[in-house]
Parts: sequence; C-alpha cells; structure tokens
Amino acid sequence: MELNQFMKKCPGGYQIQAADVEAYGTLGATVLWDDKLAAITAAHVVDSVGAPVFQPSWYAKRRDDVHVIGPVSGRSRYFTYRNALEYGLRLEDMLYDFAWIAPVAGETISQIPGIYDGDAPLRTRDPKDGEPVSWLGKKTGSVQHGKVVDIDRWVFRGNDTLGFTSLGPCMQIEGGIGLAGDSGAAIVSQDDGRVIGVHAFAEKGNRYSVASKIPPTAQDLIQHSTRTVDEETYLKRLEKWRKSRP
Repeated sequence: MELNQFMKKCPGGYQIQAADVEAYGTLGATVLWDDKLAAITAAHVVDSVGAPVFQPSWYAKRRDDVHVIGPVSGRSRYFTYRNALEYGLRLEDMLYDFAWIAPVAGETISQIPGIYDGDAPLRTRDPKDGEPVSWLGKKTGSVQHGKVVDIDRWVFRGNDTLGFTSLGPCMQIEGGIGLAGDSGAAIVSQDDGRVIGVHAFAEKGNRYSVASKIPPTAQDLIQHSTRTVDEETYLKRLEKWRKSRP
C-alpha cells in the first residue's frame, strides 16, 4: 500500500513531515483524547510546539501539493544524552514518545485502512499485558499484527558517537515488523479497537517493536514527561547496556 501520497481528509497510517525536518513519520490516528480531537504521532517525528505538520511532506514541486494538517499542539520532552556518564549524572527517563496535533477541519479522518473504517473518533486507554494489537506504518505499508508482551519495558539506546536516548516504561510488542518511517503509527487493540500507544521503533532485527504509551492528559506532557530514577536503577541499566554491546 502506497502511503506517501497526499490524502484530503488524511486517515491514519499515511506519511507526515514537520517543517524543515529531514525525516518523515506516520500519522497514527485522529482520536478523542483528553476530551479533544487530536491527531497523534511520535514526538521524535515532529518539531516544536506550534510548528506546522505537513502531509505528505513540507516540500513539493507545486505549492498546491503542500498541505498542513495542523500545528503541533503538544509533545513529550525528547532529549538525548551525550554518553552513558551524562545519563548517570542526570538519572532521568523520558516517559513518553508522543505528540498531538490539533487537526485543521477537513484535513484528517478517523479511519485507519485495514484496521478501522468507522466515522467516530477512536478512543484511547492504557495497554494490557498480553493483548493482541495491530498497526499501520507509512514505510511498511501493510497492517501489522502483534502481541503486547511487556507494558513496563525500559529502553536505553545509542552509542558513544550519536548519544543515548532513554524511554520507559513503554510497551514491547512481539510479531509484525517496523521500519524507519513507521514511527507514530497508532497501536490499536484487537480486543476493543482502542488506541493504546504509538510505534516508536523496532529493535533487534525486528524481533520486537517498542511503542510509547499515551499520556492520560495533555498536562502530563508538560509536568510529567520524565521520571527521575535512583542510582541503583541506573547502575543496573548501565550494566545491562554494557552486556548488550557487540
């Protein structure tokens, strides 16, 4: 399925790109969240709050091929550490990789091809361990299916050249695949059709995917987007990271 073309009333699963950002990502879904209509994606896909988000991209040969679906209205704090030592000094985890866009009227719809075709906005909730899920990412281009095997996963990614990112607690999903560009895809429960997270990245040669949970409210993106950890936790994580290095 080609998901990089312009779609008037864009459904979930299609390509989006923030202004002046080289990489692209996926519009997860248009949902009813915190009593408001929100188009959701991953925080690392978009730019700062207030920046426009384009579909499918911010550049085009013709001006009328560039469409703004809305501004970034909130995003979780996203940061990297220069090295493991800096993480040790700060002892802080990012709780979410999540952003929401206030959709311009008529620019998005609630559907996700192959997953949801209703007119009412999807709703969100917390994930449950063991539940079956589906998602549609722009790069993969087909509906993926998996199972939530961990709802308290912590990840610490990076290397000495590019730096490190810490995220948790998040979800680990086994089954299905994820590729660069699928970030932001809505993770939808097959049990009740609720959106329980957004795709963050695939790990270990696509043996599993990692997804961010959805914060309870927009206020949580401001006040509770990170978590302080203790030194013992940091040392355990650092040892785990060292053992994982080739």
